Amino acid sequence: MTASAQLPLADDLFLTAHDSVKGKCLLSPATLGLGMAAALIGELVLWRRLDIVDGKIQIIDDRPTGDPAANAVLDQLLREGHHRAVRDWISFLATGVATDLVERRLARAALVQRQEKRGLFGSNKVSFVPSDSMIAGWPATRIRTFVGRGEYLDIPDLVLTGLILATGLDQHVFLTLDVRDRTALFEQLRRRLPAMLLELVGQAEAAVGDAVMARRA
Repeated sequence: MTASAQLPLADDLFLTAHDSVKGKCLLSPATLGLGMAAALIGELVLWRRLDIVDGKIQIIDDRPTGDPAANAVLDQLLREGHHRAVRDWISFLATGVATDLVERRLARAALVQRQEKRGLFGSNKVSFVPSDSMIAGWPATRIRTFVGRGEYLDIPDLVLTGLILATGLDQHVFLTLDVRDRTALFEQLRRRLPAMLLELVGQAEAAVGDAVMARRA
């Protein structure tokens, strides 16, 4: 794999949410889970298996995607057909399901290595350390490079950008962008991201906001 490779949306977001050398997460576990959940749903939209209309998920194609993580989410959606609110699915998948699916996929691809350390009172702390810091840092670098050149992002990278903003990762990822580049990035999101994916990003942002308020209460 070269540094120019583009991974599945949730994989790119996971790598962006972690330090590219030591694998330290830049988000709280709750926020990471919400981001992973929204990204996996986004993958199914990009696979043309789902639509999102008026805050609800519509399954338009129930065929497997060829990807185990995306298939697991699609199968869950098919089993729970009476639940359609995308916000509910983001919250449900965020409770360990989505992050675990993405970690397993990255580990199978040998992009991260599972490390386990014994903590206080005999508890074990598990982390996933990038196998290659350049590959791990590439999603964020790719977006900054394209924006800096004044070039258009493709749709998956626009969704990735939206979820970076929704989860607060922009405080780390876009710190070096100047006002002009940030404005151009927001304009791309507003004008070029399809409505169903823009709605997904909005639902993810709202879910993250609720989680933050709940922690402060």
